[in-house]
Amino acid sequence: MKFFLRLLAFCCCISVFSTCLVHAHAEIIHPSKIQIVNSDSLKKLNEVLTPDEKVWLKDNPRIKVAVKSNWMPIEFKLENGEHRGVSLDYLATLSNLLNVSFVIVDYTDTMDAKDADIISGVSNLNLKNAQFNVLSKPYLEFPLAIYTDKRIEKKPNKWSLGMLNGLRVAVYKNGTIGQEIHEKHPEIKLVYVDVADEAFEKLDAGAIEAYIGNEIIVDYHIMLNRLNFAEKSGLTPFKSTVSMAVSTDKPELASILEKGLLIVEPNNKKIQEKWIVKDAKNNLVIFIVLAILAVMFFIGLYRFYRLKQTIKRTEFESQQKIWYQANYDFLTKLPNRHFLHNHLEQALSGANKSNLLVGLLYIDLDHFKSVNDHSGHNVGDKVLAETAERIKACVRSSDITARIGGDEFMVVMEELKDSQHLEIICEKILITLERPFYVDSHVFYISSSIGVTVYPQDSLSAKELLVFADQAMYEAKKLGRNRYQFFKQSMQAASSYKLSIAQDLRSAINTDQFIVHYQPILNLCHSTITKAEALIRWNHPTKGLLSPADFIPIAEESGLIDALGQWVFNQALKDLMIIRQQHGVDFQLSINVSPYQFHYPERLLEWVKSIKESGVPGNCICIEITEGLLLDASNTVLSTLSALREVGIKLSIDDFGTGYSALAYLKKFDVNYVKIDKSFIQNLAVDNYDAVLCEAIIHMAKKLGIKIIAEGIETNLQKSLLNEFECDYGQGYLFAKPNTIHTLLALIEASKKTAN
Repeated sequence: MKFFLRLLAFCCCISVFSTCLVHAHAEIIHPSKIQIVNSDSLKKLNEVLTPDEKVWLKDNPRIKVAVKSNWMPIEFKLENGEHRGVSLDYLATLSNLLNVSFVIVDYTDTMDAKDADIISGVSNLNLKNAQFNVLSKPYLEFPLAIYTDKRIEKKPNKWSLGMLNGLRVAVYKNGTIGQEIHEKHPEIKLVYVDVADEAFEKLDAGAIEAYIGNEIIVDYHIMLNRLNFAEKSGLTPFKSTVSMAVSTDKPELASILEKGLLIVEPNNKKIQEKWIVKDAKNNLVIFIVLAILAVMFFIGLYRFYRLKQTIKRTEFESQQKIWYQANYDFLTKLPNRHFLHNHLEQALSGANKSNLLVGLLYIDLDHFKSVNDHSGHNVGDKVLAETAERIKACVRSSDITARIGGDEFMVVMEELKDSQHLEIICEKILITLERPFYVDSHVFYISSSIGVTVYPQDSLSAKELLVFADQAMYEAKKLGRNRYQFFKQSMQAASSYKLSIAQDLRSAINTDQFIVHYQPILNLCHSTITKAEALIRWNHPTKGLLSPADFIPIAEESGLIDALGQWVFNQALKDLMIIRQQHGVDFQLSINVSPYQFHYPERLLEWVKSIKESGVPGNCICIEITEGLLLDASNTVLSTLSALREVGIKLSIDDFGTGYSALAYLKKFDVNYVKIDKSFIQNLAVDNYDAVLCEAIIHMAKKLGIKIIAEGIETNLQKSLLNEFECDYGQGYLFAKPNTIHTLLALIEASKKTAN
């Protein structure tokens, strides 16, 4: 029996080793290294290629292909730098068919056409690089599958989308699938996640009932990370596709590839089968058959024992490599989220015996996104790698530092006598990360926010400690960033409230629970109402009328601000048409726009179409933004603002004076209005500091051609001083509180009579 089992193990090792050989690729794919395609395929290619295309292939024997490094199993890079994946197998087949060599280069979102001729993998036709055109037909198509927890009793054997109504279902935050599901199945409670790891953590914890993801990618993820609790429970009607993209200046290559992929298409199934995770029962049958063949083949071999020892060593090395890839981050070489969770459980178990504390630091870099936006992901990756080294240098060698995603790191510190040591380490990390980063002739200044939890003071559960550390980190960001914050129980209550509000928000948008109130803005010179600010209110079924401060920040964090902002704009545009019909054409409405809405510029640009269709002039709309959006404006923000300004939409800066105020900087962006923050107006008195500051802002603005709006006016003294300073507009309870459109119409009519 032992002999038989050893032969089975040997067969398994041979199977794994041979599979690795099949999928191995060098950095340059040569036709001679892969099995040559059959003569029928070559004949078909010769028939469909034009003479010019044949000449182009002859003149261009080496073609650069950009390949992603972390998209398993579609395409990914091993520790030794070799690229593997389904798309690489397609490239190998095309290499033989076209008799060209493909030179592999690493893909970046901002790569130039001179760096690559082809992008091998574009997901769902989602490519925003204007220097490349996506081919008309995808070469890969996979269904989106439903994944559930197999440990849950009394659940269906097969799931469909309709069966998920009322359940919490995770989907990828940046994909289009969430929007499609929401439109066709609004009863499903969608939970947006950044990565699959996050979805499976929530599934494991019971925070969601299902996860919808790309079948081949998620199956591979479950197998690689040994997520035994998860199972595929059904398929959805939605598909995920992968296409190639070609440089816009190479139309011949695009045509050649489309024809080549059509010829390769009959072999699609054969290529993909090598990467699809098989059903366990089928694997068992195959395994048994292979084992029997192995027994028959190796019985009687003279050097079996020595060969067996070699295979054992190979298997051990292979297992070590797989274990490393599953537990360590490729970029920083730090332990990953999976390793950290396992280690934290062990650390808590050890703390129970030693009666010592365990500290957990959750470190998130402040404004790291701007590094990637301005300098590209290659530079950003180098900054992250150096960040990892700096954090490790701040802690003890026995402490575990892990990268758990994006720009997020965690440190587990064991055997602590008190929490004072945690404070010292946090201060050290903050100071270290404030030092400049010198990368590729660039200099970057970043900071970090740190959340801290302590075992057993805060919780006895590893999962809760991770959640609490995350909550403490967000509290540190809320308090101004570049600081650390220990967890407090009040944060958990606040987090539960936020979760409740976020869940209610999803249904509120679809059940008409929101209303828009309007607060008039007076021309202080002649006291007429020519403007008003649109302010959303939530008529909550149990909590009553909620102000924006109660739910807008939560909408921003949960990704619902875009839908909420779109609703406010649509309602304000309808009300503006009513105001214009009753009181003339020169009235203007101000609409607040969150910085988060600029993450989806295509939605904001839809406003342009709506304004044109309504017949309302663009200058009757004014968008209010915070000055922080302009101080660190990305190209996307600038181009979006430019498109809105082209149709006449005006621009106003809200809460001016509370940030990094610079009127000359605002002039650069052709700002129309500046709103002096109400904190300055409320303390306004003759010859005091706020009066001097307000007068200076107003006079400087006039020199720059910018109109001033003072908000928060509550007394006649404040109004009198602002008139003395020649302030243009005023807004506040002295004139009117925010109220319905009907109240606004009456106030406008009354102001006209007073002016006359």
